[in-house]
Amino acid sequence: MPKNRTLFLLLVSIIIISFSFSCKRKKNEIIIVPDALKNHWQRARYFGDVKRVETNTYYYSDKDSLYIFSNKHIQYFSSDGYLTQVVLLDNNNDTVSKRTLFYLPNANEDYWLEVNFNNFSITKDTFVYDKNGFKCEEYFWLNDSLLYKIQYKTDAIGGILEMKRFLSEYNLTNKLYYNEHGLMERMEEYDPQNRLYKYVTIEYDNYGDEVNRRAYKASDQMIEYTYTQYSKEGLLQKVIFEDRLHNMRQDKIYPQHDQTRNWLEEIEIQGKDTVRKRVREIGYY
Repeated sequence: MPKNRTLFLLLVSIIIISFSFSCKRKKNEIIIVPDALKNHWQRARYFGDVKRVETNTYYYSDKDSLYIFSNKHIQYFSSDGYLTQVVLLDNNNDTVSKRTLFYLPNANEDYWLEVNFNNFSITKDTFVYDKNGFKCEEYFWLNDSLLYKIQYKTDAIGGILEMKRFLSEYNLTNKLYYNEHGLMERMEEYDPQNRLYKYVTIEYDNYGDEVNRRAYKASDQMIEYTYTQYSKEGLLQKVIFEDRLHNMRQDKIYPQHDQTRNWLEEIEIQGKDTVRKRVREIGYY
């Protein structure tokens, strides 16, 4: 009996030690989700089970030295992280537009409808998928008129490799490239003669968060640069955008976050002047 008891305790000790190391690995493990497999929470970098995001935009008045309310933007999400509705209200709290999104049983987006209450127009975007469930076509309508369609080429997990937009008089093509984690690292834009005229490169940190974005002319001249800074806890701290063609710089700082790590306030500065503020209220499931 003591021998069996000793053996039992030894096995328990091994299990506890193994579990301890397993938990430690999982705690320190960094999971990077490829772009093609992200839901809308992940694409927007929302943390937690977000149900509703209300964003109020204010413009700063130098004359009055105060922020003046401009508009309200409300997003609604399903419990599995997909956008279901977007509502825009003006400074009188009147609804300007409402977009509703509809999905197929496999969570692929079927179509969305947007009603503009200012000009009473309706826009509709419909999607077509191939036998693998990957996006292959998209059609954009204004009222009863087809404005353009897009054809897609995808990789083995549904990541978009090429998108060709067919307009009434010409076509435009974009080509996308991904790193080893499935995150887009380069996008090329081609003119109607299918000549490269602009490309964008993107760099990420070890957690898969974007840190550097650069836009170049086909001649390799950098025309735009965006730098994004995070705290060691992963909180968004600052976004710096430089338009090098027009010698303009825009800084956005994020001084407030909630307990789930989502930012609550964004202050935009151009040159030395504060020009805009966005304040978010976030509801969770």
